Amino acid sequence: PQRTKLLRVLNPDTLSTVFSYLDEPAPLLEALDIRKAVDIISGMEADDAVGVLRQLSKAKRDALLDMIPAEQKKDILLVASYDEDEIGSRMTTDFVSIRADMTVRQAMKELIRQAADTDNISTLYAVDANGVLVGAIDLKELIIARETTALDDILMTSYPYVYADELVEDCVERIRAYSEDSIP
Repeated sequence: PQRTKLLRVLNPDTLSTVFSYLDEPAPLLEALDIRKAVDIISGMEADDAVGVLRQLSKAKRDALLDMIPAEQKKDILLVASYDEDEIGSRMTTDFVSIRADMTVRQAMKELIRQAADTDNISTLYAVDANGVLVGAIDLKELIIARETTALDDILMTSYPYVYADELVEDCVERIRAYSEDSIP
């Protein structure tokens, strides 16, 4: 009862962060009204939201998914589409993606547009017209480049990556070998 009162008082953003760290958030989430539960799940990273949703009953999970905003729902369903032993089930959709054919000026505008909704801006991922990864750009390199410079000139094309359907155990050592904050 005391925990339930506390959950009702705290704002959903705070609770989204807290729920991401709980081992068994399902009983607490079940105790909340559906609107607050939706706000909490919607505020979580997709991989954390999937972990919480998998602990809920199918009925509660379906009810929550029906009410989650389309953009968050799309990310959650993408992560949930991978088995728990695949690295895709641990991925984040929180990154900045820019087109490789942009200039530095265009890339900066795109970074500013996406940065408000993104926590991870230290590395930008460059994609081709089909959305396929072609490389990465360090934020510092983008900032110090001349505005008319083509991104090709500062693009790291040999950037490490993994495939989403790879088993976690098969790629975890490769991921550790790189000193990057994230690997696409």
